[in-house]
Amino acid sequence: MDLYEALGVGKGAKPAEIRRAWQRKARALHPALNPGDPVAAQHYREAASAWEVLSDPKRRAAYDRGEREPDPVAPVPEGGFEGFDFSARVRVETVSFREIFDASSSPKPQPEALRGEDLEQATQVSFEESMSGAERRVHLVRHERCPACQGIGDVAYGPVPCPRCAGQGQVRGSRGHMIFTRPCSNCEGSGALRRQPCPSCHGEGRTFSSEWLDVRIPPGVGEGSHVRLPGAGNVGRRGGPPGDFVLTVQVEPHPVFRREGDDLHRLVPIGMIEAAMGGHVEVTTPDGPVTIEVPAGTQNGQRFRLRKRGVPRLGEDERGDLWVEVQIVIPAVTGDRARRLLRELAGEIRSSGEGQDESEPEASSRS
Repeated sequence: MDLYEALGVGKGAKPAEIRRAWQRKARALHPALNPGDPVAAQHYREAASAWEVLSDPKRRAAYDRGEREPDPVAPVPEGGFEGFDFSARVRVETVSFREIFDASSSPKPQPEALRGEDLEQATQVSFEESMSGAERRVHLVRHERCPACQGIGDVAYGPVPCPRCAGQGQVRGSRGHMIFTRPCSNCEGSGALRRQPCPSCHGEGRTFSSEWLDVRIPPGVGEGSHVRLPGAGNVGRRGGPPGDFVLTVQVEPHPVFRREGDDLHRLVPIGMIEAAMGGHVEVTTPDGPVTIEVPAGTQNGQRFRLRKRGVPRLGEDERGDLWVEVQIVIPAVTGDRARRLLRELAGEIRSSGEGQDESEPEASSRS
């Protein structure tokens, strides 16, 4: 029997093509769908045997080299040394003695339920939206629980012949030159399978879905902040828990305000006379304009703090501060009279000290 012909594919078929061909054959020739049809049953066994070899890269390579495997099932001979054949020269599966003696007693391991993968997307918000919060509608393509098998990954059929042992319940193995039979681990020696991979999800337990999701971005998010929605990611394999959906936030820079943690910083230019004599300066904040008092003798680079005018703290009813840094603007001096007056003042004015580095003036709202 040519294994490629049994599946209806060419010798150069890729693994995905072989898998699809086996699925087509299994659906068409399944004994549960063809009761009492010996021809369909025979073709199904041939296709199952072909799939068993061609789905294994090592066994397929050996088959392509002309190393034909023995029949998947051999009758157990009677008499001494049951199951051993010292004269065989065919290539068979090599296993350890531990596998030989544990095969009949060890239960077949069940596929593990795995947590679904997290899904991630990125979105951009303005500086104002990072302060007040925002909403974004995102499009998700994700795995959902398969409705046909309820996420288990297989469905009840049958019973149908086991494709590994062709329904005989035993397979042949070898250790050195000894060839023996042992119970099939795929069907636990029964020769039949009563559950098969779900045809809708191919045993994954999940299928694809497409939907829109509304995400609320809280006030106070910063560059690189993550908004996590638990359970909104891919559903897990074979009944496993779902992953999360994570939205990464990118904040557009602001031309005036610079953020450090929950505090904001900005520069405010003032004149030389205002710095020397003091006065009131209007400052734009995220909440609107306020007026601050600049004391006499203010130095260039001196900072003033406006409490609770900064960024909202995530998850708290608190805000950071706004720091205002003064930049003294020196006017251009033109004309002899202006130069003479400045020289006269320079002889009389003495520095009153460096002043305070950080002061906290009272801020008053201004309409």
